[in-house]
Amino acid sequence: MHFANPVPVQQSIPKNEMDDIIEEAIRLAKVEGHQGSDNTPFVLSKIKQLSGGKSVTANRALVEANVQRAARVAVELSKLERTNGTLNER
Repeated sequence: MHFANPVPVQQSIPKNEMDDIIEEAIRLAKVEGHQGSDNTPFVLSKIKQLSGGKSVTANRALVEANVQRAARVAVELSKLERTNGTLNER
């Protein structure tokens, strides 16, 4: 089972803006020679810098939204299992 849970609108970053930021961060990593295990921290740091911190805010909001969604799903699944039993019990 899969769920789509977008970043809350108030903290979201337009796709074209985020695409440009990511492309620039990757370009800078290549220009500056960042490779291997050094590449990801550099790119993430540049994304944070280029977005003015909005990327971190968006990611935090997404994590919080995911936790809330997961909790609601768990509650509803528990209700179903109490009513109908689990698949293993059938």
